[in-house]
Amino acid sequence: MYGRYAQIMILMVLLAGLAFPLQAFCQEVERTTSLSVEGAYYLPDHKGYEVSSGGLAPISYSPVALDPVDFVPTVDDQGRTLGSSWGPAEIQVLLNHTIRVPFLAGSGSLTSGNNVSFSVTGAISPVSARLEGEATLTPIAFLNVFAGAMAGTGWDIGLFNGMGLNADGSGVPESASLQGAVLKSWIGGTFQFDLAALVPGDWTHVVTLLSPRLQYAWFSGAERGQAWMFEADIGENFNGWKLLGNYFLGYQMPLVLNTVGVLLQTEQNLGYVRDLSPLAVGGWASDFILITISPVLNFKLSERSSLAALVQFRRERLYTANSVFYAYFENRDYVGVYWDFYRIAFSYSLKL
Repeated sequence: MYGRYAQIMILMVLLAGLAFPLQAFCQEVERTTSLSVEGAYYLPDHKGYEVSSGGLAPISYSPVALDPVDFVPTVDDQGRTLGSSWGPAEIQVLLNHTIRVPFLAGSGSLTSGNNVSFSVTGAISPVSARLEGEATLTPIAFLNVFAGAMAGTGWDIGLFNGMGLNADGSGVPESASLQGAVLKSWIGGTFQFDLAALVPGDWTHVVTLLSPRLQYAWFSGAERGQAWMFEADIGENFNGWKLLGNYFLGYQMPLVLNTVGVLLQTEQNLGYVRDLSPLAVGGWASDFILITISPVLNFKLSERSSLAALVQFRRERLYTANSVFYAYFENRDYVGVYWDFYRIAFSYSLKL
């Protein structure tokens, strides 16, 4: 397991290292620095309770108290209230620096923009801090390959835990404030196409982007098969592999509202995590594929700044009417799927 993780790390370092020696042979080196603020507001619901399979869970600010007829608490898991009278929010600030160097650039339209780039991003939220590095190679106009790594840690503020272990069966993560690190590494590729490349014009920019990514995540405080929480998430992370996907179809215009489109995101466990409690055995569905669909609006506020807004809907696991009240996710029993109003998100970016 660790050998495969090391291979991805080595590949990321090798690709990143290309950017700097090549500067001696290239005249045009582009450097950009940007500051971003990202935030989201999560819309509360009842976690699919009393929603038919395939249905849409309504937004609700009226929690459902624990009172199912067949609910049987365990010694560690006394159950939970579904929903909340408020919706949680998150915010983070990111600082990114990117160096882009022409590499194997040709004279044709497909190769004139060939380059290799390396970016470093620092991010901080109220409960976490992390540092990311990513190297990207663009060998042809419509395709790039990338590899990257991240190291982060978390701490507690009030009721919010930045990092902790979620493996004692209670459903309440054990705090590990500043007591470890979360590491991630990834490799992937992006295929992108703009209709304007074939039909030039200001109003012919129909854009498509497909970007799958293979990712390995590891928390220093967790053993194999133990769930953990990072950045106050729901605490269903494991040391292991995931396949992530970002797929976008949009239209760009020479207006302040310069892009509208739909973003489809997927997330699924791989390897041993996928087999912990698969759909076939009626457990909590470790092999479930999360799907998020987001209408996207992007506003070009100036030559240096932009604002993106998303309304996100997510395909979630639907659990049985009694087991949905368990606080610990491994005690729940999968019975179908439902959709919810996941969150409203925004991202403001400013080139420095």
